[in-house]
Formats: sequence, C-alpha cells, structure tokens
Amino acid sequence: MSNELQIDAFLPPKMATRMEEVGIKKTQMDILSTGVLAILAGAFIATGAIFATTVSAGSIAVRAADGSMAFSTGLPYGLVRLLSGLVFCLGLIAVVVAGAELFTGNNLIIMAFASGRVTLAALLRNWGIVYVGNFVGSVLTALLMYLTGQFSFGSGSVGLNALNIAHAKCSLGFGQAVALGIMCNALVCLAVWLCASARSTTDKILSIIFPITCFVAAGFEHSVANMYFIPVGLFIRSWAPATFWEAIGKTALDFPNLTWGAFFLRNLLPVTIGNIIGGAGFVGLVYWFVYLRPPKKVKIEAGVAPRILVVDDDPDYVNLVRAILSRDGYQIAAATNGNEALQAMKQERPDLVLLDVMMATPLEGVGVAQQMAQDKNLKNIPVIMISSIDSSEYAPLLPDDLHIPADAWINKPIDPEDLLRKVRRFLVR
Repeated sequence: MSNELQIDAFLPPKMATRMEEVGIKKTQMDILSTGVLAILAGAFIATGAIFATTVSAGSIAVRAADGSMAFSTGLPYGLVRLLSGLVFCLGLIAVVVAGAELFTGNNLIIMAFASGRVTLAALLRNWGIVYVGNFVGSVLTALLMYLTGQFSFGSGSVGLNALNIAHAKCSLGFGQAVALGIMCNALVCLAVWLCASARSTTDKILSIIFPITCFVAAGFEHSVANMYFIPVGLFIRSWAPATFWEAIGKTALDFPNLTWGAFFLRNLLPVTIGNIIGGAGFVGLVYWFVYLRPPKKVKIEAGVAPRILVVDDDPDYVNLVRAILSRDGYQIAAATNGNEALQAMKQERPDLVLLDVMMATPLEGVGVAQQMAQDKNLKNIPVIMISSIDSSEYAPLLPDDLHIPADAWINKPIDPEDLLRKVRRFLVR
C-alpha cells in the first residue's frame, strides 16, 4: 500500500459522499443565512450575465420571434457565443469559491434526499428559500444596472443586446424552454459535481469553465441567469429615454414578446422545470444510483435480531454504538483488532460490519475490508467504515475509494441518527 501523499483529484465514489454531506449541511442552515447567501448568488450570476452581455454587444446573433436566427454584423456567431460563455463563468466561480446558495446547483441536494438523510420538507424548504433569494438578488442587480445607464454604452449597443437577449428568451415555446432548461442544468450540475473532485481553488475554477462555457455557447436556458437577463431588458424597454431609442434605431414596439407575463409563464416557469429535471434527475439521481445506493442489502427474517459486528479498539466507542443500536433491536458483537474481527466473522457470520479504519495501525481497518472482499464467504457482508482519519495526520495515507471495499462511510464523532439510517439501508426487516 502506498504511503505517498494523495494530491490527485477525489474519485467519483468519494465525490458522491462529499456531495451528500454538502447537501445535508445546506438544508441545516438557518433561513436568514440561506436567504442572504441566495441573494448573493443571484447577484453573482447576474454579474456573469452583465459580463456576457457587454462582451457580446454589437456582435451577437439573436433568435427571432418565429424561431429563426437574425444575425447582426461582427464576429462569427460561434465565436461570440464562445466568448460569452467564457466570461459568464465568473458567476458560478464566484458562487462556488466565495460561497453562496444557487438554486440550480442545489438541485444536487437530491442525492442526500435519495439516501434518506434529508427529508422532502427540508429539500423543498432549501429550494424555495434559495429560489426566492436568487430572484431578489438578480432583479435588484438588474435594477441597479439600469440605474447606472450602462445600457447606453457603445452608442446603445449594450442596451440593444440586452433587449435582443431578453426578447429572444420570451419568444421560446414552452416545450422548447423546458428542453433547453434540462440541457442547461445538466451542465451546471456537472460543473458543481466536478468541483467535488477538487482539492484546490484552481481545480474548482478549471472544473467550472468548460461545462458553463458550453451551456452559454449552445444557448441553453438557466433560470437564475434569466432572472437578470429578462428583467434588465424589461426595465430598458419600459424606462429607457428617447435618446437611447434614437441611438439604436428601434422602439419598444419592436420587442412585442418582452413582457412580465411572458417572462414568468413562457420562460421562467418552463426553464425552472427543465433545470430541476436536468440537474436533479440527469446528474444528481444518476450519480446517487451509481455510487450511493446500497449495493448490498440483507433481508432479516421476522423475529430474528440482526447481528452487527463492531470492530474498534476504543471500548467507549463500542459501548456508545452498542447503546445506540441495541435500542433498535440489533444484536451487537465486538472485536478490538483486525485478526479478532476476521476470526469472529468466520465463526458466526454477521449481517453487517461497522469497521474502524485506525486501530493498531493507521489503516488496519482498510486491510480487514480488503481481506473480506477476497474471501468468498465474507465478501457479501455490508461494510460501513467509521473513522476520524480525514481530520488526522494520517489522512494522506488513505487510498482512494476504489481501493477500499466499503459500502458506506461515517465520520467520527458519530451522529446517532445518521448511524441508524445507514444501518437500516443495508438491513431490511
């Protein structure tokens, strides 16, 4: 076993565990903190949208009301979209690195919900608070940007671009908006998922750039971004002075689909539906199914107490686990080291093993799990690894998850409810 420092990215099984833990923490945050961070996220995404609108001003191709593309003079369409996507990345980079609550990214909380570690009420509470906070932050940023008069820059080209973008978004069909929303948040949540592999800020930024650039370049629909793009266009259409309209050679009547009703019903509603399907369904639930669903389930006969072997050299910890699980009808046996544990398993096969990583040696528990995986009589026993190694000096010695045949992890100090939930996932009565 290598004792070299682990500086490479976390692998998908560990990424899944990290995302599950993040989802739990997000739902446990108080309403005020969640709301403030959600407002910040709306402002951050709006800032990326401002950047993209400004960079693409005067060159962007827009979607006409009939669905056709109307091209303006300037750089090629694809190149403009590429540049727009690159600069828009600022929004999600700020959310992830600075810390904020974004509705589309929080669709990945579905992973913790699917594991039974977050209730439906807690999930919907977070999504609701964050969605409203994102809306407030985005619209307030749009209002502030209108007050700056920045839409008149470049002889009005920035404002014209904002109007064209907003009008095109309000001209989508309902089904088309849902589909574009699905594709968008599949990429956004892919970016957030990739960030779970990161060990540094640089890793996170690089993980974000390509998926986000792709969704913007391809013209997909992001509900929170649209909370800025469309309101700023509505503010310009409603309040811009005559000098602006003269500069761009247009009138408000040239943007007939740009209304508040179209914003909410033809864009925001279907795009939000699509975002949830793409993020929660196509990314969150897929990775939950692959990496977090219990691969081993033991059917316990009626009237029989499930047998659990606790392997740990700390008697206080063993007594704590025994007290927690005995109340739920589990029969507890204990072993203080790896050899004793393997002998106990062969003498009386347990239904589940709770295995500490660090005992006589820092990775003794890992060795036990690997021996179990190689033994045809023991390899189907579910193993839950329980350890505090991540917060210890031995953390760099821990191999990646692909080389640890464990079915679940629990960090010390243990949460009694989390322990019971994890055990119940494997032992079906």
